[in-house]
Amino acid sequence: MFRHEGPARDPRLNARIATYLACTAGFVNSGGFVLIGTFTSHVTGSVGRTSIDLATGNFGAAISALLLVLSFFLGAFGASLVIEGSSEHMPEAYGFALLLQALVLAVFVFIAGFAPATDPRALDAQAAILCVAMGMQNSLVTRLSGAVVRTTHLTGIMTDLGIEAARWYRWRRACSGMPALFSGRVMPEKPVRQQSLLLLTIMLAFLLGALVGGLLTLRASRWSMVLPAVATLAAAFYAFSQHDRLSSPPPPPD
Repeated sequence: MFRHEGPARDPRLNARIATYLACTAGFVNSGGFVLIGTFTSHVTGSVGRTSIDLATGNFGAAISALLLVLSFFLGAFGASLVIEGSSEHMPEAYGFALLLQALVLAVFVFIAGFAPATDPRALDAQAAILCVAMGMQNSLVTRLSGAVVRTTHLTGIMTDLGIEAARWYRWRRACSGMPALFSGRVMPEKPVRQQSLLLLTIMLAFLLGALVGGLLTLRASRWSMVLPAVATLAAAFYAFSQHDRLSSPPPPPD
């Protein structure tokens, strides 16, 4: 799973890691919104919030929103630094990055138990912690897959699904001999099925994680966030185990 990186990776490996981590990100995003009223797995909304607060002269709120953007960047920077600095031991590098993400999520659970639930500054600080974790995950998955997979937001996924759907439509129209709505400049080719399945898998996994995260957080409050922390920790241990298998000597011949 973590032995190879780049766009030449086996698509099945990308699908497995994408399903697992997209579900985790959906859980964190949904659970975080229930707890602190802020989505944290992407920065688009935070940038918009910063702009609106600046336009209305609410500079304190603008700084808080900008903190979320910077926190996501810090998480991406930190994870990339860990991976780049340990490139000779690839599974171990991703294991360390995932371990740090799990620790960040655990810190959120700890901090959420002491911070006042109604203090806007405390809520922004908790949101910043989750943004760090999501930035780390998005960075390590992007690096691992060669920018083929991203798991913390669905805007690009839905765009790519729309593109793939248009390609499937044109190809089906051509195969059936029916006139297409738009003839196009070139004859359509059959789209790659694995790419469409990968995109659909990421979307459904994120949706499932978001649904489970919202339901559990409504019932268990901050303690539900232990689940994505444990899931990320398990992924880290799996990455470390791959390094151990690579470095162990082959068994002696019979």
